[in-house]
Amino acid sequence: MKVGIIGLGLIGGSIAKAIREKHSDAVIVVYNRSADPLKKALKDGIANQVTMECDEEFKDCDFIFLCTPVQTNITFLDKLAPFLSEKTILTDVGSTKVNIHEAVDKIVPDACFIGGHPMAGKEKSSYDNSSAKLLSGAYYFLTPSDNASDEDTDRLKELIRSMGCTPKIVEPENHDFIVGAISHIPHLAAYTLVKLVKDEDSSEEIMRETCAGGFKDITRVASSDPTMWEEICMANKDNLISLLDKYIDDLEEVRDALVKGDNEGLHNFFADIKEYRKSIVG
Repeated sequence: MKVGIIGLGLIGGSIAKAIREKHSDAVIVVYNRSADPLKKALKDGIANQVTMECDEEFKDCDFIFLCTPVQTNITFLDKLAPFLSEKTILTDVGSTKVNIHEAVDKIVPDACFIGGHPMAGKEKSSYDNSSAKLLSGAYYFLTPSDNASDEDTDRLKELIRSMGCTPKIVEPENHDFIVGAISHIPHLAAYTLVKLVKDEDSSEEIMRETCAGGFKDITRVASSDPTMWEEICMANKDNLISLLDKYIDDLEEVRDALVKGDNEGLHNFFADIKEYRKSIVG
């Protein structure tokens, strides 16, 4: 099996490490724009071949993973087009799917493309923070294009499962709405909560000094890469606007209960959401 990885950051590195762990004889070819992660991947025995150009190293791959930011992934479609063969499954790991599917249809319409998105990550990026264990137990969304046969999808599913993930097939539009609610809005909430404390803190910065585990847990993702999240939000802006409107309505409901002194309404709100939160496995 020959696998190409475009972008050796947190997710690209974790995929490469998971494949190497489960498929010791795989040939893994890695592109990265900077040399240091490539040197480390060679030293670690994760990569067989490394390059800082999208060149013939990517010929005859069984799978190619696009693992750069969502808009940057699109710029590699032209570069990879000459090296895609009939057996190559092209996939990505981006947090939005509609934009990459539209780009594939325009730039490489004959490619066997299956969009992908592992629901795994951490606030620290880079190859140094990657790990095969990062993907273990994670759901992994797949959004097959019309050019991907059931057999092609099964091939990618098999690889995904070998990395310890559970594949989940959805339509691209449905994917973007789902992750808008369970990933993108939580990131926006975390950033705005940190901004609230930053803006309302005293000159002695007592809030910053004393904020405890609950605040740190709920805002952990506000330490994520700003460029990546700018691209994700703009790529999924219509869903985020709709979901933000609903989220603001829910906050207004809580505010109204406080204004009215509605103890029962506030209690019922908390109790209902507590039960739903308990139903979320893991």
